[in-house]
Amino acid sequence: MLNNLFVYGTLCPEGTNHHVLADVHGQWFPASIQAIRTDRGWGSASGCPGIELSDNPNNRVEGWLLKADDLSHFLPHIDAFEGAGYQRVIVEVEYKSKSSQHAQHTTAFTYELCFNHQPDATGPSQFVAKNY
Repeated sequence: MLNNLFVYGTLCPEGTNHHVLADVHGQWFPASIQAIRTDRGWGSASGCPGIELSDNPNNRVEGWLLKADDLSHFLPHIDAFEGAGYQRVIVEVEYKSKSSQHAQHTTAFTYELCFNHQPDATGPSQFVAKNY
């Protein structure tokens, strides 16, 4: 089970929606992924831009990596919070740990804008797999 989550917006520590992750136990690290911020999603109208993954290694989105003790019980709640406008995907994350000066790499879930959903769709959007 993948227990890492990369967040880049209101779910970040001290973000306005960080309370969604308040019960998830784990460690937080400054991190980035290969993506671009975009205002194309529905959330941008309320000040919440999304991301689109990028093939260009120069495109980086800064955020936070949560290395959780157990993320599995929280994923349905996070999926519901993100809604149909976002899809949970697995990404490569670069982060800085407190014990090393060098960048480290790992994989994590994150939420990318999803443009092929129905505007009135409720519930989670497309996922990378059915069983995590």
